[in-house]
Amino acid sequence: MTKTIGFIGLGAMGEPMAKRLLDAGFQVTSCVNRNREPVDRLTAHGLVEADDAFAVGLEADVLMCCVFDEPQNDIVLRGERGALAALRPGTTVLLMSTISPGYCQTLAEEARAKGITVLDCPLSGRVQGAVDGTLTLMIGGSETDIDACADVLAPLGKTMRCGDVGSGQVMKLANNAIVLTTFSLLLEVRDLVASYGMDLDNFMTILNQSTGRSVVSESFPMPKGRMKMVGMPAKDVSTCLALADQLGIPLPVVQACFDAGSAEAS
Repeated sequence: MTKTIGFIGLGAMGEPMAKRLLDAGFQVTSCVNRNREPVDRLTAHGLVEADDAFAVGLEADVLMCCVFDEPQNDIVLRGERGALAALRPGTTVLLMSTISPGYCQTLAEEARAKGITVLDCPLSGRVQGAVDGTLTLMIGGSETDIDACADVLAPLGKTMRCGDVGSGQVMKLANNAIVLTTFSLLLEVRDLVASYGMDLDNFMTILNQSTGRSVVSESFPMPKGRMKMVGMPAKDVSTCLALADQLGIPLPVVQACFDAGSAEAS
């Protein structure tokens, strides 16, 4: 029997992910969350539109939630007409946002009482990875529960188990902290190079043939100014720092990056 995937959050990442699932032959049901345009585009490829998150949950064998943050997850899952109340026992929820591990663990415990499995499954690979199906899926949960979702995850990229529920988020937060601090460092040293008078394009070419190269230097366009801690960077780094504080682990480099970026944003 073909699984029906409920997909909530057809943003920059979610829309191409849902398209890949449709192309792979899955039935995909979604609803308008923030913008109507992605739903309209995907209905031409077979997407079934539901009235709201609750209606999506009624149809789902697997529910993928790919919204921005914890408040948005709460609205579409636990809010009025949220999907969680509509899900059948045996359904699996994949939390694909970058959020705190504690939130995922609490939701998993709540859902378990209803016979519903919750796995955290944040993503890495940017929009092009979502389009190409080459995302890294950092998943937390039991091997049995993850294996049960292998078919629906395969069109999206490579699944990598990190440990129990919440560990996928720990992996993603660590990854993003490294990326964002490296990004800030690179912007900082570019200021040094430019002040000396060296051509920045030449600097980047030589850097990417040297030991200082990274995915950041090889892949990311460099803005003219310093990184500002707003939007996604602010959410992810602040969540990482909150987790570190909870665990009693100092992250002075990450904290300095966050403080500098927050100052730029103010």
